[in-house]
Amino acid sequence: MAEYRLQHDPQKTNTATELLNWFGKYWFQLAIAFFVWHLYGDRALLNSTQEKKESLAIEQAGKPLKVSAAFVEELAVMPPMPTEERPAKAPAKKWKSTDFNNLSFVLNPGLAQTKSVDDEIVKEKLQVCRKYIERFASTAIAEMKQFGIPASITLAQGLIETDAGSSRLASESNNHFGIKCRSKCRHCTCRNYSDDDVYDMFRVFDTSWESFREHSNLLQIDRYKHLKKLGTNDYEGWAKGLKKAGYATDKNYDKKLIQLIEALDLQQFDK
Repeated sequence: MAEYRLQHDPQKTNTATELLNWFGKYWFQLAIAFFVWHLYGDRALLNSTQEKKESLAIEQAGKPLKVSAAFVEELAVMPPMPTEERPAKAPAKKWKSTDFNNLSFVLNPGLAQTKSVDDEIVKEKLQVCRKYIERFASTAIAEMKQFGIPASITLAQGLIETDAGSSRLASESNNHFGIKCRSKCRHCTCRNYSDDDVYDMFRVFDTSWESFREHSNLLQIDRYKHLKKLGTNDYEGWAKGLKKAGYATDKNYDKKLIQLIEALDLQQFDK
């Protein structure tokens, strides 16, 4: 039987040993290089995938969406999507006539619509104003003829000071112009009201006509007499003059007088 022996090759052994030694010496650098190569390859693959998706999206955006007939039929029988429940609106406030002054809707024309006030309340308040005008128009005209004060100004002042005749000062004291007692009040009666300063004493008149006459006399004093130069057809000049002379503390007093005169057509009584 023939005998085969593995012959030892010293040259090959030396080469393998050198490779092992070299790998043992540079294994760390090889690991880093492999990691970098792997990372770069993953990133390149990710970028390529993203570019394909963006390209596909751009391509599809320019094409009309195709929907199958079966899908349309399926949508037709589907129940409607539930809607979000919203809280019910609070019911509008039920306004009462006593919630407003008689001049509220004249001095603020948009108030009724803003607050959704019933038309009947507005009509009621306007009717109170008209009744006051009808009641005292002839008195205001008579005072105008004698003292040169526009009837429109007298009526407008009376409307403001009494809220169209409904104030306590008018109903209890027949005082239509907020006339206070003079420093030396003789043969007259005065009264204080809880909503005024304790030292404010207001005249009490036996009749409303006496209040109108005292108003005419008041406007003859030096503080106001220059207004007579305006005549009886310049209600705007009178309104601004009364405010400037300090008849009332309301900074919008003149504007309110003018608005009342024009809204209620009081200037007709100046002719």
